[in-house]
Amino acid sequence: IVPALTAGAISGERERKTYDLLQTTLLSAPMFMVGKMESALGYIVLLLASAIPLQSIAFLFGGVGETEVIIAFVVLMVTGLVLGALGLFYSAQTERTLTSTVRVYTVALVLCFGLPIVGAILFNNAYGNAISGLPALATSSPVRETLAIYGDMLIVSLNPITASFYTQQMLIDHQQIGVLQVQLASNGATIPVLSPWLLLTLIYLAVTAVLILLSIRRMRRNVL
Repeated sequence: IVPALTAGAISGERERKTYDLLQTTLLSAPMFMVGKMESALGYIVLLLASAIPLQSIAFLFGGVGETEVIIAFVVLMVTGLVLGALGLFYSAQTERTLTSTVRVYTVALVLCFGLPIVGAILFNNAYGNAISGLPALATSSPVRETLAIYGDMLIVSLNPITASFYTQQMLIDHQQIGVLQVQLASNGATIPVLSPWLLLTLIYLAVTAVLILLSIRRMRRNVL
């Protein structure tokens, strides 16, 4: 829903011939971008808040804790942020809303459905084995094993679906939602591994900031 709300934020103004009028006002490019993001995310927050009564039913039957609900809410929020920022970015880059919408949904489909396939393949690799309690990937070098674990974790954490799945597994198997100490098979040393939902949140917030800055830069360039 979020990409559809922001994909026409700037290109739609161009199509309606109101973009030049906006440039004559005192509204700055950062204020314009923030306003568009707020209007889109306000609707998403309303949708998430409306689902809270339904989620509360799970507490009556048990099996779901407050921590899991909060993590799910955070993951959905940061996913909405990055998709909204992606819509603004493509809207600033293109002249037509249709082109912007196609591009942002293509990236969103790859993000939501392409990366989970890669994450599923990596399930039997170092990171998946480590948090499952299975023997970790044994390599001849602790450095290679560490890079393998962190690399798998990074790819898994790029997608909200796989990040949520691995976070749930970490919570069930190790009662950890923050940092898990993983033992290396090569030398027995332990390394800290961030929970996937934490890494996803940090990555998505950073990507959102970069996309908004690039959109503002593009908007200012159009003015010049």
